[in-house]
Amino acid sequence: MIAEVVALLIFLVAVYVVSTIWENRNLPPGPFPLPMLGNLLSVGLKQPYRDLANMAEKYGKLFRIHMGSRKVIVINSYEIAREALIAKAEDFAGRPHHFFGSIFGRNSTDLAFQTFSQRWKIQHKITLTALRLTADKANIALHVEQLCEKFHSYNGKPFCPRDLVYKSFGNCLSSLIFGQENKLDDCEVDKLIEALHIFAKSLGAANFIDTFPIFKYFPIEIIRKARQAAETRDEIFERKFEEHVSTFQKDNIRDLIDTMLKGFHENNARGLLTEEYLISSASDVFMPGTETPSTVMTWLVFYAIKYPDVQARLHRELDDVIGNTNRLPEISDRHNLPYLEAFIAEVHRIVSDTPLAVPHSTMRDTSLAGFLIPRDTTVFLNLWAIHHNPDYWNDPFCFKPERFLDEQGQLHVEGILPFSLGKRSCPGESFGKKAVFLYVARLLYRFKFECPPGDMLPGEEECDYGILLDCKPFKMCAIARRNEKR
Repeated sequence: MIAEVVALLIFLVAVYVVSTIWENRNLPPGPFPLPMLGNLLSVGLKQPYRDLANMAEKYGKLFRIHMGSRKVIVINSYEIAREALIAKAEDFAGRPHHFFGSIFGRNSTDLAFQTFSQRWKIQHKITLTALRLTADKANIALHVEQLCEKFHSYNGKPFCPRDLVYKSFGNCLSSLIFGQENKLDDCEVDKLIEALHIFAKSLGAANFIDTFPIFKYFPIEIIRKARQAAETRDEIFERKFEEHVSTFQKDNIRDLIDTMLKGFHENNARGLLTEEYLISSASDVFMPGTETPSTVMTWLVFYAIKYPDVQARLHRELDDVIGNTNRLPEISDRHNLPYLEAFIAEVHRIVSDTPLAVPHSTMRDTSLAGFLIPRDTTVFLNLWAIHHNPDYWNDPFCFKPERFLDEQGQLHVEGILPFSLGKRSCPGESFGKKAVFLYVARLLYRFKFECPPGDMLPGEEECDYGILLDCKPFKMCAIARRNEKR
């Protein structure tokens, strides 16, 4: 009897090994998967982007893993990413099912987690056009100055900048989306910021639930919190949207929602879209539009403190360009501040604030780097690996803004994908770049950032991973460089 059981087990193992090898014969190389678990034991929850980068050293810049029974292709190089996202954009424009994404995306009516379709293209066009036409409604400069006043109020004493930065960007996006007269009050902004923190944390845990869907029926705390956060967000956005619908006038466009409503009617989108999709688009603009630049801005302050020589060079460049003129840095100064732009690019690179982009999926049978990729294959874009690839970057773990400057000191940014590429790139890229530039330019022009005496910055490796890499809270001193009040 024992011999028969052993023989049966050997037979089943042989069948599993042979069938797995056969199924994967045309796919990129990768580790052999365990039954049911796949390669989950090789990919931790704390820093999966580093684990995947380490696997690339063995299996190559494009490799395959199994998340449970789901096959996943992992892209770890800039060149292969461009092939997928630019050369074969529609092939890789889909989205796999994403449990927390369906909560975050209001049952997949949003832009981020909805898969590619004609409906998505029209919704994307309406939102992108609305962002372009209403960017000035945000009045970025006003919110930067209010943040400067907050920094001034500490009179050089230690404080934690994180919550102040989040609140500032939250108010900025509120002005853009709802208009100056109808923007959110402080309590509503605070509720939405708390909700987006929960979303960011839950999205980092999504792979486990998507691999083992049965766990979505378990009383897991992060699922309860995500659903509660979604209810809080939806109550605010649905109420504000209804207020806009009831007062909408096509000849009096006040903000982003009004512009989307106008585009909705002009594009005759009612056959494909409902107003539910517009609410989701507005939420898409606020949530990532607040979380991502706030995270980046916090890291920019962090690295300005960590590398005082870099901060001193930034101050010199700002002083040379702006000097003691009776004005502050403007968006129009960007082309005259190449080192500041290089500093922002290097923070994007070394932090990789979104280390694993929202997963893609293939819309049809296709190929990548010479390998056949079947339809409905999940694709991970490992931005952290791309930004730390030693074959592309010299000293990838060293912080060197000058790597983005040529011999003449002119800006040359290539190889980083902070907003992704192609059809699924971030629709708020243009606005986000302008906002982050103006915030960091004016803050550095007005202040010198220092670590409080006796304090130390947290280590970069201590950051919290959700869908974003969030810097651990730290205290700083903002020393005024100019006494005049502007």
